[in-house]
Amino acid sequence: MAAAAGLDFASLPPIFILEANLPADEMHDAEDAVSEAGGQLTYSPSEARIFVGRLTQKKRAAFELRSRGLWTEEGTLPQQQQPPRKKRKRKRKPSSSRSETESEHEDGVIDAPEQAPATHDALLNLKDHVVVLKLKWLTKSLETGAFLPPEPYLVYTGRIAEKPKDETAAPALAASITYIKANADDSTPASSQAPPAQNTSTSSLPSILDGTKFTSSSPPVSQSIASTSPRRFRDQKYAHRTTPTTTHPAFHRTTTSEHDFFDTSKSSLPTPPKWMLEPHPRANYACLRSTFANPPNAPFIAHLSKIKEARLLTLDEIGVRAYSTSIASLSAYTHKISTPAEITRLPGCSEKIAALWVEWFTSAAPDVPDSDRHLRVTDALDADEDLRILKTFWNIWGVGADTARKFYYERGWRDLDDVVEYGWHSGALNRVQQIGVKFYDEFLVKIPRGEVEEISDVILRHARLCRDVPEGCWSNKANGYRGNWDKVDDGRGDPDWDPRDMVCVIVGGYRRGKNECGDVDVILSHRDEEVTKDLVVDVVRSLEEEKYITHTLTLHTTNSDRDQQTLPFKGERTGHGFDTLDKALCVWQDPVFDEEKHEKNPNIHKRVDIIVSPWRTVGAAVLGWSGATTNERDIRRWCRKEKGWKYDSSGVRDRGTGAVLDFESPRVMSDGKQKEGEVLDDGDGWEDRERRLMEGLGIGWRPANERWTG
Repeated sequence: MAAAAGLDFASLPPIFILEANLPADEMHDAEDAVSEAGGQLTYSPSEARIFVGRLTQKKRAAFELRSRGLWTEEGTLPQQQQPPRKKRKRKRKPSSSRSETESEHEDGVIDAPEQAPATHDALLNLKDHVVVLKLKWLTKSLETGAFLPPEPYLVYTGRIAEKPKDETAAPALAASITYIKANADDSTPASSQAPPAQNTSTSSLPSILDGTKFTSSSPPVSQSIASTSPRRFRDQKYAHRTTPTTTHPAFHRTTTSEHDFFDTSKSSLPTPPKWMLEPHPRANYACLRSTFANPPNAPFIAHLSKIKEARLLTLDEIGVRAYSTSIASLSAYTHKISTPAEITRLPGCSEKIAALWVEWFTSAAPDVPDSDRHLRVTDALDADEDLRILKTFWNIWGVGADTARKFYYERGWRDLDDVVEYGWHSGALNRVQQIGVKFYDEFLVKIPRGEVEEISDVILRHARLCRDVPEGCWSNKANGYRGNWDKVDDGRGDPDWDPRDMVCVIVGGYRRGKNECGDVDVILSHRDEEVTKDLVVDVVRSLEEEKYITHTLTLHTTNSDRDQQTLPFKGERTGHGFDTLDKALCVWQDPVFDEEKHEKNPNIHKRVDIIVSPWRTVGAAVLGWSGATTNERDIRRWCRKEKGWKYDSSGVRDRGTGAVLDFESPRVMSDGKQKEGEVLDDGDGWEDRERRLMEGLGIGWRPANERWTG
């Protein structure tokens, strides 16, 4: 869905995309199309006047608005101010008949019939009204390059009303995306035991987060930016009528004049990084820029991350995506921010983000450490009891945000003791969640890099033994981490390296350079596809026999079941996760301990993911498991929107033809005789394949330690 040339949404009121019945990809496409057409895309329902979604029923449309705290009464589109109607003379004829739509005055002048609006003008006067339009109105307008009249696509028209007394907002429907920490069934059957009383108290989280909603496009920053109230649009008629208030920052800057502080002239701003100068739309994708750990603005970003996490726990998928985009952009900015104008010029950063920065910066004197600065909203989140309980449940392995909320708001559980007492034997917990509760404290302990490498060595040894790789072929570099972590050597050109050996690559946070990891992710591969087929089953069984793996939570052979081919593309938007490789999610414990001192193994349990990829697409697997979340999201978005491809960790396909696209194979096979002007790229290590894939996708190669996105 792309904005048609010449179609400008700037004249329309704020637009909100409803996610109900809408796959995430389509929702994101619609949001991007509105933004690219100059529209005022908003993530705050109270600010929106046009709602677009896949709805057909009035009652459902009204419910969707009500569930977002927007109360309405059904009405009609407000009448446009029309110029005086022209009147025409007609001769009196006794036998003439008149249309019911015409009226005649005594002087023989007849009013011309009123005509229904033929354009989008009816949408311009929505000061106190909202409309819900079918998604087709947006797509057809973009296709034709002209605004279509709303009538054929109008689902619901409502006049904004006061919330009825003693009335609560309708509960939001389950989000189409559930955030799960393990690939397992996240269902929660009803408990047969008598649980604590259902939590019927009103959560304070929505009110705390209300001031952190922001829009995708913003006017220039002004001195009023320090206010944390919802921002007003360029046309004040679309904002709610509220009593003006003045919010003073906690500390008044005395070392820099306010004129300099809010100076938005280009001469006052530092030179932007090269990625910001990229032509549209390249600057909008996190996967097209280098982002390092510990950026200059990390203290402020930490506060935004708290807000993003709170939005995740309130099932605000749109807010999570918006804050993720802002955090990724700020993380890639190489200068320490000194004015709010620097923020508003960053892709994905609105005036609301700049307002939060101003409040954060002015909360303490300029010379104090940034760690002493604060935001009122994050202070409130830190003190919020609801959020503390939700985070406790969310940190259980196998529990997503939706299930955490059910534990608290529906079942009335408040801590892990309640989960054990009322959920353990009642069927309310699945097996993954039971294991997550059992080892809750141990799973929170970080794993040092040295231990990650030791676990990788054990897995590699068992993989070799399972496939009878001769010990004489074993290479010290087959596990891909020897030497500097940011200069991985896969054995290319090493006389001791044997292509018959197994390869084990440590991915995840370890590969990006984390000193401590929450879990261990390793990818096993081999040049012979017969070796990798069903390898995960044999490796897990071998590790279980030696008591390294105490629990196997999930074991998937999805890739082997389809002969290790790239995931077929059938044209659907949903139905498959990003990763479809063979994999096992396991609980790991070192079986070696001093039995004379301990009756029971004292070593803590750790989470370990073992992934198996065929060599043909090992680059896609390594790429898909190495970047931070927003980086990976934007790779898929780039391929879908800009290239028309489908990318996942099993490879790349053309969305139009379904054909597999091979970007990984050596481009020129050298026969030892290099021709003049010939570019040799015949390396066949896993990092060679990842590099060629990134170049083929058009995102460019960058080491894993440059793929942080906050």
